[in-house]
Amino acid sequence: MSILVPTNMTEVAEKLNEDKNRGIETTQRAIILQAVLDNAQDILNGALEGPYWKVKWGKEDESLIIYDIMNQEVGTVTAADSFIENFRNNPASVIRSLDDQIQKIVKNA
Repeated sequence: MSILVPTNMTEVAEKLNEDKNRGIETTQRAIILQAVLDNAQDILNGALEGPYWKVKWGKEDESLIIYDIMNQEVGTVTAADSFIENFRNNPASVIRSLDDQIQKIVKNA
């Protein structure tokens, strides 16, 4: 089974092993960073009922920038300290925080 977007550390480990078995060189850090970005994009797509806006890293591991359909910045999502460390310690809390912050940005845009 392929892990599309990891939501916990078990899935991160599975994705890391999958990638290594496919000959893809990656790290736990890279997988977590991509998981945070992908989870944020999934939450944003759900809030907007479609893929109208984009999420990109502002400062890697510290902030995500939300861009509208005109590529204008509409908001920033921040980590308490580090998305990577927070995800390692409590991935569910990271995803909840992403959801809370993204919902506020969408509501206020």
